[in-house]
Amino acid sequence: MSSAWFIVGAYSVAMVLFAIWARRDLGREDESYYLAERGLSGPVLLVTMAATNFSAFTVYGSSGAAYRIGLSFLPIMAFGTGFMAVSMYVLGRKVRARSLEHGAMTAPEMVMGQTGSRSAQITMASVLVLATIPYLALQPRAAGIVVSALFGGPEWVGAVLVTALVVAYTLTGGLKAVVRTDMVQGAVALGLLWLGLAMVVNDSGGLSAAMESLASSEDTAGLLGREGNYTLIIWTSTMILWLFADPMFPQLYQRLCAADSDRAIGRMATLYPAVAWLAFLPPILIGTLGHINHPGLDRAGSDNILPTLIMDVGGEWLGGLVLVAGLAALMSTMDSQLLATGSLVTRDLIPKDSQGLRSREVVIISLSLLGLMLSLWSDLSILDLGLLAFSMYAVMFPAVFAAAHWGNIDGRAVVASIVAGEAVVMLAVFSPESFEGWWVQPVKAAMPTAVVPSLVAAIIGLAVTQYVFSECSFASDLSGFGLKNGLPITGLLVVFVLAQDFWWWDEAGKSALGLPIWVWWAAALSVAQTAIMANWTGKDEAR
Repeated sequence: MSSAWFIVGAYSVAMVLFAIWARRDLGREDESYYLAERGLSGPVLLVTMAATNFSAFTVYGSSGAAYRIGLSFLPIMAFGTGFMAVSMYVLGRKVRARSLEHGAMTAPEMVMGQTGSRSAQITMASVLVLATIPYLALQPRAAGIVVSALFGGPEWVGAVLVTALVVAYTLTGGLKAVVRTDMVQGAVALGLLWLGLAMVVNDSGGLSAAMESLASSEDTAGLLGREGNYTLIIWTSTMILWLFADPMFPQLYQRLCAADSDRAIGRMATLYPAVAWLAFLPPILIGTLGHINHPGLDRAGSDNILPTLIMDVGGEWLGGLVLVAGLAALMSTMDSQLLATGSLVTRDLIPKDSQGLRSREVVIISLSLLGLMLSLWSDLSILDLGLLAFSMYAVMFPAVFAAAHWGNIDGRAVVASIVAGEAVVMLAVFSPESFEGWWVQPVKAAMPTAVVPSLVAAIIGLAVTQYVFSECSFASDLSGFGLKNGLPITGLLVVFVLAQDFWWWDEAGKSALGLPIWVWWAAALSVAQTAIMANWTGKDEAR
């Protein structure tokens, strides 16, 4: 394994050195450290958004889920993640404007600027930090899997080493260094994942032959269709979960504030669906094809399917090289999470007169240790940890949207919205039997189907409390939703509805270029979304 050590060691050293170089023009003030002086252009914003969002959850959670349920996970992730660019565009322009207006760098700061409520700020920041810890734990968990696959030994060793590496270069240069390393690591991860897919497909005799092999067995034929894997409610709820949760990730919200213009946000939102497909297709196909040589893996084993298969077909050199893609993906997310969550603690939770406690370094190190401990001691799978975080984030959307668009939002309404929504999420986590007989059935600790009742609770809490304390006098700014934008919004709604293509979920026999027809249908809808977004953002730029 000397070659694997060399590959991973060389990559780690290169990232630290690159981070040191990347901080060359770093300022000492928070706006430079946390927001890169609000200077992210469209292409840079797209790349760093993608690299940050595509994490261990993307590579290992998706491949593990694909092993368990098959190709049906592809449109959920590729189309669903791509579609969240709509909410990024709808919310992002207003968030950026409010951020500039109030000098805000986080969602709770923006809410504080709009409401004047310290209670609302603390409540939102506290929940965001708590929600981020499970997702932060994903990264060392996956790092342990990769390092163990490469070198053997316990997974905790890899988790500790990668955590230390990420902390080192995150502390080095703030968002500027993180964005610049994201661009490198995003390109590395994407290129090597596609190389890994080519290796696996070649080892299987080609894509068509591999799919025929799966289809010929009763045990694996169901992997090529969606019947039995989803209900319409589960499918729709998961899509809604992505749509509302992603803009609330602190590291993604941070980048919206750091954009240099509304045009940059528009370009990112237009091209994001294509990047989503490029990122999710390799790990999901690899996970599905894993059944050919590694049948019968349990849930824990399925999370290891990508590194296991890559090492089988690639050997020490090529396998080690491709597994660097997984390290790159998780590192590009972990650094952003640490930085963004650190800003929540230092700017929102710690009183400004407690300067001695506001050390960026102490906060970032402490957060990394919390994530590391959860990754080592929790028995939740990568997918479980990720979906729990998503469910908690989604609840924040109504309050943030209202604060960004309403001129007189009451802080008590924000608090009521968060408390009501998160109460439903916690009920689904700790007492899923409470949902028996409902139209929604949560699954274990990660339950995307709980998103609808939790969002309903959040909206009701917001509206009722706002009505009681402000007599429903909403001074709203909904300029982005006028008749001039009615056509693109309608078109995107049609695309969303057509994506729920339950009428052929049982169709697994018809294929094109080795993949089931329904996969191409989902891809075509993403192309349609891109065309609609290009038209919408182009008209907004012209105005």
